[in-house]
Amino acid sequence: MTESKLLEFSDAILSGGTGRSGTTIIGKLLTRHSKIGIARPTEIKVLTSGNGLLDLHLGRRSGKYRKLLINDQLHLIRFKQRLYGEWWTRDIKLTPNKPEQIPGTQVGLLQGMTREDIDRIYQELKKDFRRDKTRATQSFLRSLIDIHKAGNKKEIWVDTTPINVMRASEIQEFLPGIRFIHMVRDGRDAIASVIKEPWGPNNFEEGLKWWRGRMIKNLNGSLKVGSSMLTLALEDFAINDRENSYLKILKFSNVLDEEVMRKYFEERIRPENVRQGRWKHEADKPNEFDARYRDIVAELKEIDPTVPLYI
Repeated sequence: MTESKLLEFSDAILSGGTGRSGTTIIGKLLTRHSKIGIARPTEIKVLTSGNGLLDLHLGRRSGKYRKLLINDQLHLIRFKQRLYGEWWTRDIKLTPNKPEQIPGTQVGLLQGMTREDIDRIYQELKKDFRRDKTRATQSFLRSLIDIHKAGNKKEIWVDTTPINVMRASEIQEFLPGIRFIHMVRDGRDAIASVIKEPWGPNNFEEGLKWWRGRMIKNLNGSLKVGSSMLTLALEDFAINDRENSYLKILKFSNVLDEEVMRKYFEERIRPENVRQGRWKHEADKPNEFDARYRDIVAELKEIDPTVPLYI
């Protein structure tokens, strides 16, 4: 098992948001820095998904088999099933406008480690889980991060799983020193984007419910995180306050500016790529949609008055 002195995570940054809010692009930008590397896959799932490391630590059972997981050892068996199943390898999730994606391509933890690696750190987890499940699960993630860092020779590790923010308070208590970047986007545009995906809501009506639910969970899940979280509006980051947003990212990540990262920001993160206001042309009843969105924003502001949402 990893020694106690190494069980801290100030070298890790988790980005998150509702989905379609900029979590991936912030990860792509950061990984252009010589000191920052992105997880492989970019969303590891093993931390925050149902019956993952966080749930093992908390003793929280979830999913269709949760009533069968009557003790910690059965919970660990369910973790193993998911670890060696869809978390290890799965078909790539095809995304519109990415013709380079090949159906059937395998993605998962196999992208960033060998089978021998995963076998070793799982056996360490299993050996120590009964004695101290918190330290055992922490050590599993610590080992996973160290394997990735050894492979890319980077000092800082970034994961871009959207629900990182939703579970930020729990993660912060579990992983000392961890940092978060919460990417927030105008919900109207986030909805217009997500309904094009095969995995999300299918129309603007469903999209409002989806976005509201996600945002409420994100805000409630991160209220106590404090200075360990940087919250950025995608519109500020890409359009309205570019330089200041960029400098905030550097300061929060505790790195100096570099030419490669700066060039990527200036050339690839462009205002036109955000497609701000696309909802006005894509929603069937834009005025009604806008009115309902504004009501939701008012509700969200009651939870966190500082959340940078555009209306």
